[in-house]
Amino acid sequence: MTISSFQKQLTTQITNFLARKTISDSSKQAYAYDLKQFVNCLPGRVDQTSLKLYENQLKEWKPSVQKRKRSAVNQFLLYLYQKGELEEFFKLSETAPLPSQQEELEIFDLSSLYEGQEGPGKLACLFILELGLLPSEILELKWEDIDLDFGVVTVAKGSTKRVLRLDGALKELLFGIKNDNSQGLILSKAFTRQWLYKQIQSYVGGCGLSGVTAQVLRQQYILRQIEKGTGAFELARLLGLKSPVTLEKYYKT
Repeated sequence: MTISSFQKQLTTQITNFLARKTISDSSKQAYAYDLKQFVNCLPGRVDQTSLKLYENQLKEWKPSVQKRKRSAVNQFLLYLYQKGELEEFFKLSETAPLPSQQEELEIFDLSSLYEGQEGPGKLACLFILELGLLPSEILELKWEDIDLDFGVVTVAKGSTKRVLRLDGALKELLFGIKNDNSQGLILSKAFTRQWLYKQIQSYVGGCGLSGVTAQVLRQQYILRQIEKGTGAFELARLLGLKSPVTLEKYYKT
């Protein structure tokens, strides 16, 4: 069975699964979104390896969102097993493993990220590592938000805007891909966060850093800023945070 036919078969099972649940339409839509995202991540089968790959992608989401997605997938896997669609019962862990403090506060050697082939994966990695941007912010960036002459990037988040200094390898990369016709979104057209996560995952894997995620890259940005002497309130501003409370663990060490 090809991946596409496998995913099509599971998508049909999602419809059948949701038809059995007595929940509101909005809840069914949330279930459908989470389960279709799960199915699209599967490489043609359900086994421990494919579930591990999916769990690695879950690390990109907030704990509350992870919990919701894990619950939806586990209910769906139980449904498939009870229907005889799976020969073995599989289950995601109920809670995401938390990284140790040492892992969070260690500065990694990520020099290979600057040496890989140009593309959306590399561009996204450098935007996170050098500017601390979220994948959602990268997806919304337009060429009009970037002034290469003055070396600044303007990031809009709701009704607020923050201006970030642009230099180093990221600035050089943007100079290399910009041309007279560059306009609209930096990534040329609208993509989903899931698509961007896959681009990042593919790129870091090609650089020999398969364990590095967008979340890890953002942590590395934080650690590098602290190493430069950036204060908590200024770093919160650079990250677009309302307060430096979530940064306290980095400054306590």
